[in-house]
Amino acid sequence: MARVAIEVRCIGPGDPLSNPVIARELTDRYLLFDAYVGGARRVELQPLVLSRDLHEAAVVAAEGVVAAVGRVAARSHIDQRERAHYRLGDGVTRLASASYEAGDHASLMRVDLLLAEDGVWRACEINADCPGGHNESLALPRLARTAGFRQGVDPTRMLEALVSRIGDLLAQPDNIPGVVALVYATAYAEDLQVCAVVRRALERQGVRALLVSPTTPRFANGELRIEGEVVRVLYRYFPAEYMEGQSNLEGIIQAVRERRVRSLSSFAHIYTQSKLSLARAWTHEPGMAPVDRAIVRRHVPPSFDVADVPPARLVAEQGQWVLKRAYGRVGDEVLVGPLFASADWGSAVDAVHTMRAAGESWVAQRFVPQRPVPTPWGPRFVTLGAYVLDGRFVGYFARITPDSHVSHEALCVPVFTESA
Repeated sequence: MARVAIEVRCIGPGDPLSNPVIARELTDRYLLFDAYVGGARRVELQPLVLSRDLHEAAVVAAEGVVAAVGRVAARSHIDQRERAHYRLGDGVTRLASASYEAGDHASLMRVDLLLAEDGVWRACEINADCPGGHNESLALPRLARTAGFRQGVDPTRMLEALVSRIGDLLAQPDNIPGVVALVYATAYAEDLQVCAVVRRALERQGVRALLVSPTTPRFANGELRIEGEVVRVLYRYFPAEYMEGQSNLEGIIQAVRERRVRSLSSFAHIYTQSKLSLARAWTHEPGMAPVDRAIVRRHVPPSFDVADVPPARLVAEQGQWVLKRAYGRVGDEVLVGPLFASADWGSAVDAVHTMRAAGESWVAQRFVPQRPVPTPWGPRFVTLGAYVLDGRFVGYFARITPDSHVSHEALCVPVFTESA
């Protein structure tokens, strides 16, 4: 029988990040500006180590879920009734259609996997639009090595693969020279750190990249431009749904439609980003191809539009449900039934149904009882973020929590796999 093992190991006595030289590397070399949240450190160098079998199972789950759910989400581009389920604004819908019709399909996604009690990885969501964790996934394995961890294999090459893919998009033969625009929410340092580390990696490859706000690029004289510079690639660390109503949105749509600019992740993947895509996968599951049906049944918790689950059932089965806003991010607006007091759960269910009736999209997903993982801090739960670039696994971003809810306060650790 294959051995299945997972644990967070101690590098050695003491705290590796108490070494000021190693601690400074977080910001000076890896630009990780938010290592502390609420006065507590949210990164550690003690590594999460997966057995080869569990690693391979995670890769199969992540790649399979991206493919199966992605095919369901893509129906929205050709079926107006399917598209209506996602409740997106008109501008963002047209932007997604422009990308799809122009063959602008590049993607970096992160599938968040939970290790269920039965040892099977289950995908609670797909971050398909602008997944984060770049700085941590680059810094933590390298600093763990610096601190003395000599075991295992580092399977993560996400940043290198991402930079290579951006270079491919920039070098398309039908494009004249241009620059990469790294688009991010300029009010947030944690968003800047992602684009800054991507920019540094691009510049090392000789690629010119600009850090800009989402409203900066403008369509003029047949090209998308930033202060006269022609933009050929938009690397976007900014949610597509937030772009609704931007004054430059029509220009971006035109540039994408005319294939003057490419995007990563493509705007076409906005439907996969929605947690509703998991519910739509379960809706379409009976008619899926056998391989997709098997993936959904094994690796996606049963998920439903919250409007299809009566409030009385959600209240009666409190311990079995998680409610999620379809476009919520970083753990915000995720309501985990077992973590609520009974007196408060009914009010939360009523509030969610009221917001759904008012036009917001919410999902009811079956709660996944998780297998605790041994760590130096006692038993913890792991959310294993598996990066998938254009459908292929390229690395991990792991977070450790004392309960079944992951937010920005979760503890990030490096990931290694056992040597063959």
